[in-house]
Amino acid sequence: MKALAVVMMAGMILGSQVAKADGFICEDYDQTLKIKVFHNVMAKKGTRNAAKLIVSDPRVANGRKTIATFDQADGLLTSKELVYTADVDLRYKNSSRKGELIGGTKLGEIDFIELFVDFSYNQPLKNFEEADAFLRLTKRSGKELEIDLVCARYLKN
Repeated sequence: MKALAVVMMAGMILGSQVAKADGFICEDYDQTLKIKVFHNVMAKKGTRNAAKLIVSDPRVANGRKTIATFDQADGLLTSKELVYTADVDLRYKNSSRKGELIGGTKLGEIDFIELFVDFSYNQPLKNFEEADAFLRLTKRSGKELEIDLVCARYLKN
């Protein structure tokens, strides 16, 4: 009986430190741009904080779809509430394809990318329920471009 209690306690402790993966999979209305954002799964890092943001072009052949990847671990991705900010730093391999287009703008011309999702944890969405969103591209020149998106909530079982 004591062994069972120890195993159950260990499971509760470990279960509280690792959460299920979640995030959003977003696409523009022309289906020329896909944004995926995934949250941390480690409780000590904050499970509502973004770990990775991936920008891709669904029209391109497999193996070349990904335009850029931004990681919190590299310091290129931050999040506050449901605003995700990716710093385009061409020195990093995962975001160095400066000639690739995002919303008609070359990656090399973009200073940072912001994803705004109309979502609240007070009224959570089920897996693949949709929410409105938009992407703001801020160019190095200071000019801004906004792209409307629809995002589906991603919840891993």
